[in-house]
Amino acid sequence: MPFRKFTSIPNDPNFREALLRWARQFVGSEAIARRVAQRTIDVLCDNPNLLDGRDVNEAIFTLLRRHAFDEAELSSGNSLRDDGAISEKQPVC
Repeated sequence: MPFRKFTSIPNDPNFREALLRWARQFVGSEAIARRVAQRTIDVLCDNPNLLDGRDVNEAIFTLLRRHAFDEAELSSGNSLRDDGAISEKQPVC
C-alpha cells in the first residue's frame, strides 16, 4: 500500500493496519507487532522530517524493519515475554 506524504499518521487506521501487517511478517506475536507498529508511528510523529525524502514507503518500511529487528533481539534473549512484560526471572541490564 503506497502512502501519501501528508497522511495524518496517528489518526489513520489504514496506516496503522498496514504497519501491523508488515510487522507481523517480522515478529512472532501480535503484541510485539503492535508494539513495533506503535513505535514506528511514535518515531515518525516525533521526526516528521524522516518523510521528506523521495521514497516515503522505503523510509517507513526501513524504520519499521529496524524496530522489528530490535524487538526480535530483545525477545531472543528471553528477557521479555510475548505480552511485553519484563520477566522476573531474567535480569535486565
